[in-house]
Amino acid sequence: MFIISLFGIFLLMFLLILSFANVFIEKEHASNNAEQASIVASGIVLDRLEAAIEGYDSWLVLQLARVPIPTDIEDLKPLGEQVEEAKNRLPYTLTDSEKKHKAINQVIKEELESGNLFLPAFLNSELRNVEAEIRYQVAANIYDNQGEVPETKVVLNEKNRIEVETATKYKAFKYNEYFSESQRLVKQKGQGPTFDFAEAIGWNLDINL
Repeated sequence: MFIISLFGIFLLMFLLILSFANVFIEKEHASNNAEQASIVASGIVLDRLEAAIEGYDSWLVLQLARVPIPTDIEDLKPLGEQVEEAKNRLPYTLTDSEKKHKAINQVIKEELESGNLFLPAFLNSELRNVEAEIRYQVAANIYDNQGEVPETKVVLNEKNRIEVETATKYKAFKYNEYFSESQRLVKQKGQGPTFDFAEAIGWNLDINL
């Protein structure tokens, strides 16, 4: 009887340890999903900013070809050139993607703060549909990683970073039916790099999937 009781105690302890381990596994799973989704969303915004720069520069080339050049345009410089110059000033320890992100945001922010009246139209045009694209791509990313899409939220936080909160579902090894749906959700947050231009143009993001 003593050996049977001891075996039962060890079995119970083993199940408890597995249950706690499963919570930490799901927590890490949710954290990875949130980090990946925030990078996906940030990449979408960066692509839209690059498209805005290309559109602006194409428009500027046409304006500078006019004779005479309008006085409010003659001092403007293509943003693509400024981005390359900004990238060259950044530390070599940064990756190419980090340099591109920092340079694009820095140039756009400086142009907006200097009073460039033409750039906002190109930015707004590209960012107009970015919410729909983020909604679709983030939902697909969370779904592919076995996360809970309806429990996912994407916002631009107070640090001007795209923050994703999402969840995975915990499953107990024993008595799982006694846990409610809300009790089985393990929520975590992840955030991407900073978008410094956001405050200069008043851009915001708040999406519930």
